[in-house]
Amino acid sequence: MTTAHLKDITDLKPGAPFTRGGVTLIPIFDPKHRGINIKVAGDELIVSELESPTVPELQVHNPTSHDLLIPAGRILSGGRQTRVVNVSIVVPAGAKIVIPVSCVEAGRWSGRSSFNYSGRQVSRRVRVAKQRSVKGSIDRRMGKRSAQGEVWNTISQELNLRHVDHHADLFLQVDEDLDRRSDRIAVVNELIGIGVEPNQVGVAVAHGDKILGIEVFPNHDALKASWEAIVRAAVIDADEYTTEPQVNEASIGIAALEKFLAEVAAVTGTEADGCGRGTEVHVETPAFVAHGLRVDGELVYCNAFVN
Repeated sequence: MTTAHLKDITDLKPGAPFTRGGVTLIPIFDPKHRGINIKVAGDELIVSELESPTVPELQVHNPTSHDLLIPAGRILSGGRQTRVVNVSIVVPAGAKIVIPVSCVEAGRWSGRSSFNYSGRQVSRRVRVAKQRSVKGSIDRRMGKRSAQGEVWNTISQELNLRHVDHHADLFLQVDEDLDRRSDRIAVVNELIGIGVEPNQVGVAVAHGDKILGIEVFPNHDALKASWEAIVRAAVIDADEYTTEPQVNEASIGIAALEKFLAEVAAVTGTEADGCGRGTEVHVETPAFVAHGLRVDGELVYCNAFVN
């Protein structure tokens, strides 16, 4: 087993935080201005069940002439069950590969082979549960599978927290519930309207000065394409807090994020070959999990989430 670090995340620079409806977002910039030419996968990516369908694997085909990034945590809707992607994957131009996924719809195993791009991602708590078990699987040299039962249990908790009827244990019901809550969808729309700043490549989500998670993309356009999914997940995650945070000076939020990045960078992680291009790094402590993907030596995607 090869070890590695995510030391290059300390090169990232925070911007000024802003808070709406109890959700604090902190822009993240890359002073190197790498401009890596990788797009986030959308409807152009062809996703399907395997010829002999199995829960923890799907097939993807990139028919375009450029590489496509599937970020970890992205939801693929349809098929025999709706799934979430276990690790970040850069699918080479023209390639057809098998990818590791987890089910986020416990009550169904039927339907068509094809999938739709949902434009959504799972909540922080589901991502933490999934990433912890995926790292354990990698460490035991058992592939990149999650502990499916733990993922389902976390989804049930998220549904129960919001008193959402969940006969199918489908995580997307949490997202659908958000659309019915006028006060929270107003926050979503305001944050989407604020958008991303020029040259911004990532964002941290916080509750006051407590950093909850970060997500960093290969370039500004990739972040912009993922912005709605990130915002919706951040507003969903804010449900676990009963009070809105105190809005502190910008310097406090920036210092908190710099400290968190340094903590993640200091932990020794496990290195694994990417499912497509590049090399993955998986990090775990009792306090947080993190995951990064490097292509040609450059960090093209990373995330980190606290418990």
